Amino acid sequence: MISSIRLASRVICTVVATGGGALAQAAPAPPPPATVAALLASLPKWSATVSLETSYGYKDNLLLSYAGEEHSAFARGGVEAVLLRIPTGQFDYSLYLQADRTWFFTGRTMDHEAQAWLVTEPAYRCGEVLRISLPLTTYYTDRILDVSDSDVERLVAKLKETGGMAGPTLRWTISPTWWLEAQAVGQRRTYEDHAYNSNLGEGDLRLGWAPLERLELRLSGAERWRNFARRAQYSSAGRELPGTHLKAAEREAELRADVKWDEAAHWRTTTRLSGSWYRDNGPAGYFNYNERKAAQDLEWQGEAWSVRLTGLARRIDYLVQTVGFGIRPPARLRDEYSAEVHVERKLSKQWTIFGTYQWERSRSNDRFASYNANEGLLGVRWSWEK
Repeated sequence: MISSIRLASRVICTVVATGGGALAQAAPAPPPPATVAALLASLPKWSATVSLETSYGYKDNLLLSYAGEEHSAFARGGVEAVLLRIPTGQFDYSLYLQADRTWFFTGRTMDHEAQAWLVTEPAYRCGEVLRISLPLTTYYTDRILDVSDSDVERLVAKLKETGGMAGPTLRWTISPTWWLEAQAVGQRRTYEDHAYNSNLGEGDLRLGWAPLERLELRLSGAERWRNFARRAQYSSAGRELPGTHLKAAEREAELRADVKWDEAAHWRTTTRLSGSWYRDNGPAGYFNYNERKAAQDLEWQGEAWSVRLTGLARRIDYLVQTVGFGIRPPARLRDEYSAEVHVERKLSKQWTIFGTYQWERSRSNDRFASYNANEGLLGVRWSWEK
């Protein structure tokens, strides 16, 4: 596969370089001096990091319920591994593995959650201007999810999902302050009960601008398609239409700002504002909705301590679905809020202790679709790096 990527990348680089565009006008980079080349050759070609962590905590609403919440203490174990090929030449490569499992001690309906992700990304560079990569992802999740966004009734379910996706990506560095990135993604989702099995496609276009050394702005747009294997369309009254085939399309726009607030980059923030528009292919568009979202991250990094604060607010307005009865029942709406505080203290090169608190709240004019959830934990991490 890697040899195929190299061949395809060289063809693309050649076409771009001879196409007469802006890339063709860029002067080729001069060869590095002999001393620099010798230094690069002496550096290690690969870097590897492995982390193991364990934590103990408590969650007060395992099933994301409006009433009668299940709560339990839990233990969690996880592993994370990163393998990088140092990009000293045209070709670079990365591999990322993350997996964790949670055991709930007193949960009646559920006794565990688990997830695993494997991401591998070979890439090829055409000088300093063009980078072509092929991220490949496989994953597995086993957890409780609120899937009411796409269901007629309130539905919180324990879903086991496996999937894979591939997303060839082209990044063009237009100038020292501007870059453009395009990506096409294909994905397959498979569930244990097969109810939500589907094929997905996505196209993304991102434009970045770094007018200052500590500031980067990104404007992105995406369009997604989802083709369900078994689900049917619905009427405006919420009744399934036998013999039909449900498909959906979603468009999203996002503005993002990354800021380093001091010269040493101890303080960082990321701000994201986005909107999306979801439409299905049914005669009434029963699942159609519009969404607005705002997210804020704040991070402080010291020599031994680090703190990360995150917050998110989301509003979903359904265009067809209503709540209650009567001649003109109100349209269904949903507000979601979440926040997280994560604190770490580095004890040595290998050992770190950490604590996390997560809060989640869902509000709706359908009171049975509302819930609160809190989770807190304390843990320790061991890391190895080469």
